[in-house]
Amino acid sequence: MSDILHINCSYIAKKNKTLADKLLSIKEIDKNIAIDTNLAGEYNLVIDGIPLHSITGAIEEAKNIASSVSHNDYGTLHIIYGLGLGYLADEFVQSLKGRIIVYEPDLQTLAFVLSAVDFSENFKTGRLFFATDALELKNLLYELFRFKSNATFSYLDYHKNHGHDFYEISELLKRELVLVEHNYTFQVNNTRDFFFSTLKRLGEKYRLKRLSDYKDALKDVPAVITSAGPSLSKNISILKEYQDKAAIFCVGTALSTLYKNGITPDFVNAIERINTSHHYNLPFARDIAFICEQFSEPSYLDVDFKEKFITSSLENDDARWFLEKAEAPFIDFETKGTVAYHALYCAYYLGCNPIILLGQDLAYSDGACYSKGSKFEDLECVFDETEQKFKIVVKDFDKFKNAYCASVDWDDEKKNKAVKFRLKYLNDKLVTVKGQTGNLLPTDSVYSLFIDYLQGFSARYNDVRTLINSSIGGALIQGFDTMPLDEAINKYVSVDFNKSAAMDNFYNIKNLGHYDLNKIRKNITKDIDVINTVLKIAEPACVSAEKLLSVYEKECPDISVAQKMLDKLAAVYAHIINDYLLKYRIIKMLTVKEYNEVAYLTREHPVFDDLAVIKELAQAYYGYFRSCVLNLRTALKELENVLKELEK
Repeated sequence: MSDILHINCSYIAKKNKTLADKLLSIKEIDKNIAIDTNLAGEYNLVIDGIPLHSITGAIEEAKNIASSVSHNDYGTLHIIYGLGLGYLADEFVQSLKGRIIVYEPDLQTLAFVLSAVDFSENFKTGRLFFATDALELKNLLYELFRFKSNATFSYLDYHKNHGHDFYEISELLKRELVLVEHNYTFQVNNTRDFFFSTLKRLGEKYRLKRLSDYKDALKDVPAVITSAGPSLSKNISILKEYQDKAAIFCVGTALSTLYKNGITPDFVNAIERINTSHHYNLPFARDIAFICEQFSEPSYLDVDFKEKFITSSLENDDARWFLEKAEAPFIDFETKGTVAYHALYCAYYLGCNPIILLGQDLAYSDGACYSKGSKFEDLECVFDETEQKFKIVVKDFDKFKNAYCASVDWDDEKKNKAVKFRLKYLNDKLVTVKGQTGNLLPTDSVYSLFIDYLQGFSARYNDVRTLINSSIGGALIQGFDTMPLDEAINKYVSVDFNKSAAMDNFYNIKNLGHYDLNKIRKNITKDIDVINTVLKIAEPACVSAEKLLSVYEKECPDISVAQKMLDKLAAVYAHIINDYLLKYRIIKMLTVKEYNEVAYLTREHPVFDDLAVIKELAQAYYGYFRSCVLNLRTALKELENVLKELEK
């Protein structure tokens, strides 16, 4: 292998040593690949006799593609399918802002080009990255994505016509970019609210049994995950017949359907941050175990369940904070922000096998949005012949309104507005997904994300679990075998299976004890000290930021004065970020949204010598320091109340 390859691989290894090692291990190129020249006298890569770049001007071709990209900000991710001889990557690095990911699925082609072309100058910018398979590409997307990031997808005509997975990758990017943007934005916008929700009745939550103490406690016990999709009501009689053949996990919205049909699930899952007790506060709750997250709204604490368990998904900062305060180990757990996935992961964690999905239609099959008996059964999806598109409508407005607004004390006018807003939202988010027979089905865009979550679950765990989707007629979930419920149970559940004995063994497992409340009090007290320290820094900075904004009320603001004031604010901001936000999770959770707004602007405006830019940054700094002070003061009161609660 050439010295050039070793130079290129030395840079690749900094981010992906596995890929660098793969490239260096290639001893021989057996592809029909060569370097020739085009009509402009430029080098051209030729594979199987077909030139990759333009035969009249490869550099001009790259410039034209680069000039046509839809976004060109510092936060943009430019994904290029295929390396070729690197003209496109070179042009993107030189003329565009943002970072560049080159996806080249052919290792031999990649090794050949990296042996011939020195990319070290491009690598030195820190903006060039390589991926050779879908997993590497997805990992880079999650690693490089930033607040308000956009993405572009570029390629040569050769790769569109000859790339063996071109269409699969283009579709993957559509899904993954929506997914990563949704996850990132959701975390940024909701971290603080999750934290404050976690604080509600925190002492009582710490006293709940930890599901993490019950790893594989239901090993090889069949499980059915029941959600409120239309297929639940279609299979309700079958589920009732076979309810003793599997541990039944039920999401809160489906519980009333089971109750009305004489089915008692073993577990009910709820992770909502609003009061949803109307879903699960039913007479048979005393025979059911309840599973929640630490951020779940705590009205369930007043319900007489057979047992209550708590989980802490490491996807959320509030969960990590919850565990850190108790000095408890981090144990992998997932929710993906959806209660059905939470139930699925609980079944997986407890060792259940097989795991069967029911009511997880994730599409509006047969026009039904929810199962019969559900609180929301009056929503339906119809095809509007006039507008030639699907629409969500409500069959009985008042009945749906009462169900939808059951947990709030609003007047009728406000309830009407809420329902109309919800219907508009549902229709704005209506998309189509692939059905189990290859047909297209209407669904909510969030449900389409849930499909990706479930397919990600199957990609990680279908080698250790048998995964079945019995939500017949709904969306296709790749990695799950589509199979009717009765067929799945008859095929995979032993006739000798004794569910009663399995559940008795589960409840007889000795609990490992509760979290140490003294440790929690000590660590929360430390957080209070940190908050007070940061407040002393942020409060005067908030006053200074307000003064800076007042500069712009003058007719001719002095730019040099504004710059000096902005420099001082930037120094205080950097002090809080480097010495507190990056070191203390409590500060991160309370200020992450405003931090991302400032970080976005400073990234997009590395030099601020323009009055308009200075004003925009001044507003962002004021917003940051003002929110920082308000949020820290609110948290201080909440944490002091938590300490009083813990002392009781």
